[in-house]
Amino acid sequence: MSRVTARIKSLYRSLPGSERKVADFILKNTEGVPFLSVYDVAGAVKVSVASVSRFVRGVGYPSFKDFKVELAKDVPAAVPEIFQAITPNDDDFEIVKKIFKGNVQSLEDTFKILNLTNLIKVSKQLCQAGRVVFFGIGSSGNVAKDAALRFSHLDIQSEAYTDPVYMVISAKRLKKGEAAVGISHSGRSSITVEALKVAGENNALTIGISNYMKSPLSKYSRYFFCTSFHENSVKVAAISSRIAQLCLIDALYLLAARHKETVWDIEDLNTLTEKLLRIEG
Repeated sequence: MSRVTARIKSLYRSLPGSERKVADFILKNTEGVPFLSVYDVAGAVKVSVASVSRFVRGVGYPSFKDFKVELAKDVPAAVPEIFQAITPNDDDFEIVKKIFKGNVQSLEDTFKILNLTNLIKVSKQLCQAGRVVFFGIGSSGNVAKDAALRFSHLDIQSEAYTDPVYMVISAKRLKKGEAAVGISHSGRSSITVEALKVAGENNALTIGISNYMKSPLSKYSRYFFCTSFHENSVKVAAISSRIAQLCLIDALYLLAARHKETVWDIEDLNTLTEKLLRIEG
């Protein structure tokens, strides 16, 4: 999938009706659209030229001409969708193949829309933060716990909260110089959104990770990172998107480790952990 189409799909749910029609037409005609005028697209979709222009600006391009140029760059490298929905007729081998291919595609598409400059900037701020708190529920809560453990290895006070009451209380205790990371596949988990909002009101650094670019979570994120796993591909997208979430956390963690002036001796930490987990004798 091209960078342009990945971006369109990440914004799809937030588009109004007329602009969603434009998106549908473009996604079905990626090779032909670069050769069409804005009037051609408007006529084919049966919407106004203004609707096409709003769509283009909404997905991040100043004009239809600029949009066509970027789309044309992507078309030669475009490949067919390698992931299809799991169906009742699939055998066990087919299900396994689709899961792996879906996760591979999710990571590739996430990388295409990832703002690397912001990722590096955030990692530097996290390694200087007095405290980093991760929020999430469900499968995103498990990612939050994993993230807190990783950042603790860097001698950074890191915590994860998945219970609604504790999430709000912890968010209210955050302050300037500390950071909150909200993780939600839909970006609409009300408690995660509220926790990030409260943290921001207390001047803490707010970071959001969601599968939808214009989700409510993004509204309260000073820095927002979008994963790419398309809901219409498979009903368990919220579970599968965990792979992309973890990959983003890994990148932030390793970049923070690179930029942090002092970190714990990991080998010494591993040795201590081994002694705590195993009984000798």
